[in-house]
Amino acid sequence: MQKRKEQRLTDLRKILEEQGRVRTRDLAQMLDVTPETLRSDLDLLESQGLIEREHGAARLRVLDKETPLEWRQAENRQEKMQVTIRALQEVKDGDIVFIDAGSTILTALNHLSSRRDLTIVVNSLPAPQSCLDMGFHCLFIGGQMRRSGGHTYGYFAEQMVDNITIDIAILGTTGIEGVDGFSVYRVEEVGIRRHIIRQTRRLVIVMGRHKLSQPGYYRYASFREADLLVTNHLTPEQKKRFSGVRQIVEV
Repeated sequence: MQKRKEQRLTDLRKILEEQGRVRTRDLAQMLDVTPETLRSDLDLLESQGLIEREHGAARLRVLDKETPLEWRQAENRQEKMQVTIRALQEVKDGDIVFIDAGSTILTALNHLSSRRDLTIVVNSLPAPQSCLDMGFHCLFIGGQMRRSGGHTYGYFAEQMVDNITIDIAILGTTGIEGVDGFSVYRVEEVGIRRHIIRQTRRLVIVMGRHKLSQPGYYRYASFREADLLVTNHLTPEQKKRFSGVRQIVEV
């Protein structure tokens, strides 16, 4: 039941992205649901600040470009899992590892279960319990928090990061189009990532191939700053875009 609802919410978002303002009765027909079910879904999305409703219609909020964590986990799942599993192979016993708040990495934390004496540094609420359940040390970065993203940022988070020496940081990206580097949706996320990069010995970027065509918003790292990019198979032309990255692994 929960999976069906997640898929329905994903389909609903895609319809609104493609068509803009859509009448609610048309949405119900497109999704093949009752008006009551659609109303419940719209109530949920509206409470999260993701849509606006007006005169029997709905549309995405223009200023809220980032999709909720649950949706991001459902999208391009196979690509995400492939690159994430490969990136996590870079983690060694005894490492202090920063794990990105992005869904790409959160979906595969269990693939670190064979490692010993790890300290996982996170700024994402879903992650700490998973780390503790696997027997790892967990260091949670405090700070300001957004409702939809579930992760922390800001001055206090940055100050905490500055007191940690990180062996390897594994970060995702929202897109690369137009930014000549790796990016995030919101400008307030740039600061903590810059501090993480400064404190880490090795920066690993995970990126599904689908991100190639997605726009970048606020760049947090140039291609040259990445020690390793793990992505899906690229064409020779696509690979040229990452000429500054020290090493590229394709899976």
